[in-house]
Amino acid sequence: MAVLQIVGNQSGAGKTSVAAALLVTANAAGKRAAYYKPFSNDPGADPDAAFLSQLLQSFGGPAVPAPKPLACSTDAAALGEVQAEVSKLESEAGTVIIEGPDESGPHALDSKVILVHRYSPQGGVAAVAASIDAGTDLTGIVVNAVPIHRRDEVARELGEKSVALAVIPESRGMLSVTVEQLAEHLGGQWVLDPVNTDAPVERFMIGGNIMDEGPTYFGRYANQAVITRVERPDIQMACMGENTCCLVLTGPGEPNEYIKAEALQREVPLIQVRSSTLDTADALAGLLDKADARTAAKASHFAGLLERYMGAESIERLLS
Repeated sequence: MAVLQIVGNQSGAGKTSVAAALLVTANAAGKRAAYYKPFSNDPGADPDAAFLSQLLQSFGGPAVPAPKPLACSTDAAALGEVQAEVSKLESEAGTVIIEGPDESGPHALDSKVILVHRYSPQGGVAAVAASIDAGTDLTGIVVNAVPIHRRDEVARELGEKSVALAVIPESRGMLSVTVEQLAEHLGGQWVLDPVNTDAPVERFMIGGNIMDEGPTYFGRYANQAVITRVERPDIQMACMGENTCCLVLTGPGEPNEYIKAEALQREVPLIQVRSSTLDTADALAGLLDKADARTAAKASHFAGLLERYMGAESIERLLS
């Protein structure tokens, strides 16, 4: 049996994403896994515990115990109760994932330890190397959210280490919002009955007077929302391919009936706003604040990132 405790160098490091990814990986491998967040600032309504409880339910996994108040995390009696819960989960599952604390050592539990270190340009690599070389009981380290142009450089600087190591670049998939969140943020109106509103939006394209052919220009990236003027059916038709998850139609006027018929057939949501294209693009500021990593799709996405950058064999050793 494996008990893994995940700790972070700061709040928002990505502990919950790593925990979710390991649960997804264990389930895909046919392993029965459990999750537990022993302490929380909001034990009655902790969003991480609620999300991973729901994820485990979809796998038919064990029930997730309720967290205790964070103030009890140094209390010997509370830690004894937590160890008892962990032992119970061990009897129900082959792997137990524990979400531990931020910015401190792990809880005093008998477990392997994985450090999730959110990258920072100020001494980020040196801090990770120091954690590995400090003689702490680490089994794995995940360096998260590294700028994509620095990912290979950081991996080289860390070199070969005695622990399982993953240097994960920033991912648009983890920063995506849904079509519905986009519509709400812009205050847009649905032109047709909304469909595929939970589709992820990873990037935005402006439909302007482009020199390339439509399929060439709009066919480069997946999961894109295209912002274009409502009176440009030529651009709307050119971009309505499989990579476009929705159209944002800007300015006064009404969409062309032919465009509405095509959107209905292709199941492409149409969102209409009355502002100009440039003002609509400016209004996207703050949208990323609504991005939430706590979704089943993002758990699977991060599981893929973890496998790619840590390696399937290293993950198997952590889970066994």
